Amino acid sequence: MKARRLPWISIALALIGVAALTGCAGSSTGEIDNPVLRRATWIDFISAGDIRRTCEAESPGRVRFVLNANRAEQVRIYDLSMADASLRTRVLTPKLPINEIQLNDSITRFFNPTDMIVRLSESDADAILAAYRADLAAPRSAAPTDLLSEWHFWLVGACLDGVFDYEAWVSPDPDFRALAFPAPLLAGDVTGIPLNRPPAGPRLTLLDYNPARQQGFDHYILHLRDNRVILGQNYGQDRSQ
Repeated sequence: MKARRLPWISIALALIGVAALTGCAGSSTGEIDNPVLRRATWIDFISAGDIRRTCEAESPGRVRFVLNANRAEQVRIYDLSMADASLRTRVLTPKLPINEIQLNDSITRFFNPTDMIVRLSESDADAILAAYRADLAAPRSAAPTDLLSEWHFWLVGACLDGVFDYEAWVSPDPDFRALAFPAPLLAGDVTGIPLNRPPAGPRLTLLDYNPARQQGFDHYILHLRDNRVILGQNYGQDRSQ
């Protein structure tokens, strides 16, 4: 008798159970190619928790730049390693049209991010880091402590000179528009995936919510706390369906 295949949801639940039993749930290793574990560790990943936990006095410089360009539409992640002047670029595009999914390797791309690593010249890697340090030193507007997943914002976790730091810049604040690091950083992006740019005008609020904004995805709030983000409540679900 043929062995019956488990449905994918059963496998997913099993993997979550294994992660919980082994103590891995919630703690990112820096990898997001597994969609089940990505969901379980996403907040720690965008908080650069794996970088924080390995940041020591002799650690080579590492920076994770996360551009949340509306979580339902696009997230771009850039990992800069000064040890070998490498830039790893990962892009999540949850809104891949269903007609682009085929029963071949593209079905994997539907769940997994585009993932590419390039070796930068030392001068290009230094230029990204220098621009980031300049942005840290620049005047800052008061960033909101709560971020809506629909917004466009940069989250940056860095281990530099043995010290971990976490920063956020939110569109359309003046300091977001004045950032220097995105230009040299995006110059190293070889994915060919167009940047999802912020919409014009002020950012939306919870009071502005209407069902058309949901786009088929649940939205959520992130709270900036203690050099990391913490997952808050979901919002905007259309319960009338």
